[in-house]
Amino acid sequence: MDYFFTSRDKVRRFGAIADGIDLDFLRYVTRQRALKDGTPFFLGSVMRPLEPHCSFFLDLAKTLKAKSLRDYTYDFLDFSDFLESLDPPSDVLSATEDDLLAYREHCTQHRDEPMSPATWKRRRVTIHSFYDWAVDEAKLLARRPYYRRPNGRDVLSWGATAALDVRHLTYEQWRFLDRVGLRGLLPDGTADPSFRSAHTLRDSAAGNLSITTGLRLREFRALLDIEVGPPRRDGTAKEVELEAIAKFGLPRTVEIQDATVREIDWYRRTERAATVRKASRNLWRRREEFFVVDDVNTRQMKLRGVEHGRRRTWSVKAMDAELRARTMIEGEHGLEPMALFIGRHGRMLTSQRWEQIFLDAHARTLRIIEEHDLELEMPHQVRIHDLRHTFAVYMLELLTELLRKQDAEEYARSGRVPAYAADHQSRNPFLTVMRLLGHRRPESTMRYLTYKKKSNLLVAQAIKEWNDQDSTYAELASRHGGRWTD
Repeated sequence: MDYFFTSRDKVRRFGAIADGIDLDFLRYVTRQRALKDGTPFFLGSVMRPLEPHCSFFLDLAKTLKAKSLRDYTYDFLDFSDFLESLDPPSDVLSATEDDLLAYREHCTQHRDEPMSPATWKRRRVTIHSFYDWAVDEAKLLARRPYYRRPNGRDVLSWGATAALDVRHLTYEQWRFLDRVGLRGLLPDGTADPSFRSAHTLRDSAAGNLSITTGLRLREFRALLDIEVGPPRRDGTAKEVELEAIAKFGLPRTVEIQDATVREIDWYRRTERAATVRKASRNLWRRREEFFVVDDVNTRQMKLRGVEHGRRRTWSVKAMDAELRARTMIEGEHGLEPMALFIGRHGRMLTSQRWEQIFLDAHARTLRIIEEHDLELEMPHQVRIHDLRHTFAVYMLELLTELLRKQDAEEYARSGRVPAYAADHQSRNPFLTVMRLLGHRRPESTMRYLTYKKKSNLLVAQAIKEWNDQDSTYAELASRHGGRWTD
């Protein structure tokens, strides 16, 4: 079985019509009701569409984005390949409950690297989605090949998903990771001649942006340059409205502190400017693939330009990551990317590339600590998402302490504690952090609260280190505290 993913850009770049076929292939793939980009299709041994695979994913493509479709595809192919390897072979429509049980045990016990409960849970979602579709939508099966109990458990259920592993960095750990791991300095602050990265300011600015705002990787990597902009003259924070690039598309406003904006501006005027100049001509040669902007409305945050020969107008907050990666503007030397954080080719960096950057930075910190016999203890693993955890833990603790201080001052002044129930929405640190993080459910934020309760002494010591040397969190907490007293 062969499989492919639809891509209009690849058709534009590499499409060629066989002799004797009269077809405008570009017009065909961009017509109304054409297959959405990223839709997988499958071919059998005689190069004919393979069912029910094609129909199932054609239905999924109505609601899922390209990345989710790709993940579902690989999961479904693994399941299908396993069924074909059985003796006697089976397939997705004739599989029995015993076949599904065998697949679960294969994935969670017998593989060279068995799946964790969390990974298997995602694989289980793919299988459930297919059989729900086959029974309820396509009517290919009279019933599912497995029994589902009233409590939701079935033969695919396995293991308990572990609670969120909340890991935060102390100020000393982050400073070392930033200066030594990302910027390539030595412990004494001098430059390391063996460090080869040419994007130290970019990597450091992105890390500081995440740790001081709680932005997810998927969010900060897709920011446009105009969304952050230059520092304000009065030194106030910059507000950025998120929507399409936020998780689940939940709108929220993020505050970027002046210190972070200034660091980003330094990167913008140095490394980024140099990268843009080098990449502009190559980008111009591929301009037909991009959304080329010729009108920027910063007041309404709208972009107007040409995309594939069609004039389009987009609200910036409604642009998804894929569109942002293709958004360019004409400059002095050619096309210039509008993405804030870009790679050496002038394109937005992928999530995988960012993960690799932080993986390399962490490995470097461990090596430098060992070579210089330093007493600093770094976590055995550092993920980009740990920066978001750090923001959540510290903000929750700082806002809680600020609330206690305000209550104590009110009690000393009036002899009573403020009516907490009356202003619960505006003063509750838990709800404030939930809003700052853009969580959809309170349970997600509760994990940080549980973590805080379990490690009060550790968190208190870490907060002291941050407050002694950096005021970003304290300033942000005070700003929200000021809102409480309005």
